Amino acid sequence: MIERRVAVVLLVDRQGRVLMQHRDANARVAANQWSFPGGAIEPGEEPMQAAHRELMEETGLAVAELTPYGVHFRPSVINAHNTVEIHAYWAGTDATQDDVVLGEGQAMVFLTPDEAIGRDLGVTAELLLPVFLASDEYAALRNRH
Repeated sequence: MIERRVAVVLLVDRQGRVLMQHRDANARVAANQWSFPGGAIEPGEEPMQAAHRELMEETGLAVAELTPYGVHFRPSVINAHNTVEIHAYWAGTDATQDDVVLGEGQAMVFLTPDEAIGRDLGVTAELLLPVFLASDEYAALRNRH
């Protein structure tokens, strides 16, 4: 059973760093862990709309275009019988750390791949980050100078 649907954004800056959120202690899932900007898809909302909305709410950033990075599924950490449906999107940005406005969590920072992989990752980031960093999509973003 699908417990909830979420949208996440894998946002990469001109230096090839990925924007990651350090979730706060009160987060329902992945408290005090690192994840991507994103959140629940509201009733009647399209996943891409949710991704744009969550990115703006959590970072103050907008991107003209998000590219789908697939629909992924993972077990719920709240109820082992349920599943979380993850709609992932990726985009490049010209934004810098100074452009990021922390709208949720303890921190929202661009991290190098090594820095990001070395963090205590939440379940969604643990699933998606290694695969994304090894992807052609990330390679294209990393090499755009």
